Amino acid sequence: MPDDMSRPLIRGRCEGRSSTHLEAAMSEPGAPVIGILGTGDFSRSLARRLVTSGYQVVVGSRVPKRSQGLFPEEAEVTSQMEAASQADLVFVAVFPEHHSTLVELKPALAGKTLVDVSNGLRINQEGPSNAEQLADLFPESSVVKGFNTISAWMLQVGPRDGSRQLWWGTKYNRFPNWLDRWLTRRKQFGLCSFLCAVLHAIYSLCLPMRKSARFKLLDAAVKQVKDGLENSWVDTEVWRMELYLSVGIMALGLLSLLAVTSLPSVAGTVNWREFSFIQSTLGYCALSMATLHAVFYGWNRAFVPDHYRFYLPPTFLLVLILPLTVLLGRLALFVPCVAWQLRRIRRGWEKSKHIRFALPDDEYHNGLEDVSNV
Repeated sequence: MPDDMSRPLIRGRCEGRSSTHLEAAMSEPGAPVIGILGTGDFSRSLARRLVTSGYQVVVGSRVPKRSQGLFPEEAEVTSQMEAASQADLVFVAVFPEHHSTLVELKPALAGKTLVDVSNGLRINQEGPSNAEQLADLFPESSVVKGFNTISAWMLQVGPRDGSRQLWWGTKYNRFPNWLDRWLTRRKQFGLCSFLCAVLHAIYSLCLPMRKSARFKLLDAAVKQVKDGLENSWVDTEVWRMELYLSVGIMALGLLSLLAVTSLPSVAGTVNWREFSFIQSTLGYCALSMATLHAVFYGWNRAFVPDHYRFYLPPTFLLVLILPLTVLLGRLALFVPCVAWQLRRIRRGWEKSKHIRFALPDDEYHNGLEDVSNV
């Protein structure tokens, strides 16, 4: 057993090679052929990394012509049978409910090592794991489970727009170039928002040191004395300021967490589920807190005509348009019928194509049909 565990999965690589060779863009002569079954996000990211590392990559697809443009030019995109026959090592980048569609590849995969990169939908699900189910389907192959803690976003930042995927009914259509470039800049935009939040917090802490702020405070005190007011406490203003500061601090804290997890040294220590939760769920929470921060700042001034100078709305109303649009669009994708359809599309479903597959057990159906539109 120790000898088996120490044996490398990929043979044929020269040992003692410097790290500079990992930047090679072309496959090296004599390098083992790495096969990838599936053309999803993880498959594309993995293929790009393998090609960059100098391996010869062949990708198996049901429709090679459609998937050709999704992969690097150095990677060969062909049918699943040809990819399984040529490869020395095969990565199975297919969702577990579609494993049965690969049964016809059993003769070509006999005696080869299969690496299962899928993860279960539940943390502590009962019954066999995804790798065990794959091993049952391919008893003549050696099945290895890997990449549990590595997500496609860690390998390569890829675009993922739920609204367009719902409209098209598939996840395989390419986004326009402008949208593709925009979505791949999400990390940079997030870091810029964190920088702006930090500068805003520092500026707010420096307000008491400004002469204008001191003069404004003195003017308010003089006015209170002239009016004969003993107590200037206003419950509405106090609650407004408390809420304004509280949600602002929460937004800064969430953005700080997002910025820290964006560091390569930190992102490499979390698994794909944790990374997705922090960058996606907490990202929307940070956006919600920042939006509420602007709402509490404006309070009821949106309904006061005096604040519409030159017939223009207050600045905080203009700032709220974009984040509110994003949050409302995200809430629309949370509607059960829409979320269920989007989840099926991202797991390979297409509304125009039908093949039959077998689910593992009834208890793991999770509402999915036994006919897959893939």
